[in-house]
Amino acid sequence: MKVLVALSVFVVLAAAAPLTKDELATLEAFDYDSLFADEEKRKVVFDCLLDKGDCGPYKQIVDLSMKTILSNCAECSPSQKAKYDHVLNLLKDNYASFFNEFMQKTAAKKEKH
Repeated sequence: MKVLVALSVFVVLAAAAPLTKDELATLEAFDYDSLFADEEKRKVVFDCLLDKGDCGPYKQIVDLSMKTILSNCAECSPSQKAKYDHVLNLLKDNYASFFNEFMQKTAAKKEKH
């Protein structure tokens, strides 16, 4: 039981840790438009983000994206914030069902912090 509690605390702290400049640069360089244009890749990432499937090769980008969303892009530069807003708007406008489910999930995670 103590191990489970310690592991839970570690996961919460890891998710709450600020993104480094390198992590933010990785997100800024990632081509979300290309990813979303590929239905197969998009499904892998969407399922991963909703804890419905394996992340495959997108584990790092999913983890960094979650940290960014949970922090509301607090550490982002203006250009990184613009990309963050672009991706969220793209999801909201083109993938509303996923976006709504994902926002509910992230809201629940934010409440736990």
